[in-house]
Amino acid sequence: MQSVPLSIVGASAAGLAAAWYLARQGVPALVYEAQAPYQPAERTLIVTPAFLRLLDFDPREAILYRVRGYELISRGASACIPLREPDIVLDRARFLHLLVHRVKEAGGEVFFGHRLMDIRTDRVPYILRFATGENRERWVVAWRFLGADGLSGQVSRIAQADGLEEVALCQARVLLPGDLPPDTVRVWFDRATTRFFYWLIPESPHTGAAGLVAKTPGEARRLLEEFLRAQGLEPLAWQEGQAPLFPLSFGRAPMGDGRILLAGDAAGQVKGTTVGGLVAGMRGGLAAARSLAAGTFYDAESRLLRRELAFHALVRRVLDAFTDEDYDALLGLLNRRACSVLGRYHRDDLARGLGPILLSQPRWLLLGARALVRGLRGPGNRSPETSRREGAV
Repeated sequence: MQSVPLSIVGASAAGLAAAWYLARQGVPALVYEAQAPYQPAERTLIVTPAFLRLLDFDPREAILYRVRGYELISRGASACIPLREPDIVLDRARFLHLLVHRVKEAGGEVFFGHRLMDIRTDRVPYILRFATGENRERWVVAWRFLGADGLSGQVSRIAQADGLEEVALCQARVLLPGDLPPDTVRVWFDRATTRFFYWLIPESPHTGAAGLVAKTPGEARRLLEEFLRAQGLEPLAWQEGQAPLFPLSFGRAPMGDGRILLAGDAAGQVKGTTVGGLVAGMRGGLAAARSLAAGTFYDAESRLLRRELAFHALVRRVLDAFTDEDYDALLGLLNRRACSVLGRYHRDDLARGLGPILLSQPRWLLLGARALVRGLRGPGNRSPETSRREGAV
């Protein structure tokens, strides 16, 4: 049994999941969080059933709603996909507070108001210097530790995890339109304005979160305001954030140097297709915790997660080259068998489900291959305007 406390910087989902795992294994886990009081950003999230399988407790306090289907809309086509297992609509802030409670209940400690200022890396063990108040500091000795303080955090800068693409998310709470079933997520593809998509996620029978992903916070807010006006939706409250995208690269993933480990946003553990990072970040935190507790290689512990995120990065490269006409074709080819397969394999199981998905509609493979060739000929991040021009040719 390990008696030396293990340090985790950042009370994110990844950091708290790691501390929760370590504490349950009897390993002293200390989480250092800059905020005091702890006020994680309010955000409505939608996660797959994989989320529940990461937990050994009931997170009902943080669950807002469950959805059982998706309605996909392009410029000239639409399709509905029923889910075999419902997706979960989650209150992010409530869930993080719940994780803090579980960490403490398992025997871990969370220190709020500890802002990491510096890491002395010229010798091992490392020395972490935290500011804990006005003219007050705390020094922590660590042989190995986990950085889960986000992409712009001090640990990721020290570990040289820069170079990840960042995108901005913007959501608005709205009243649900009368034509939307309250257990269905509506998704719009519009390459004229976004390389991703717009969404409307029900969070109750009457309200939902409408949002999109864009290059910058200002662009995301502007585009969402225009979209809401076009849909006749009135914003009741705003939610904003930024996230990195896991890179499509043959090099090493940004996970630290073996002694300084990175998880969550700090490691870019975010799905490139949907910019969903809660489940991936928690999986990264748990893999890092296993590595810290057993002295194993983080690369080995996170192999399945990295493979999954690499598949998402590849699919994102394909979708970045899609035109509105490609999305019309994609939805037009969605037959009954394909709907059934898509409803069975959720977004956190893409690597395992990709084969059955393509077999359910082989013509998707040709559609994707053509887009991938287009994408590889030019920049990875194609502007919506460029895609529109290419689609018109």
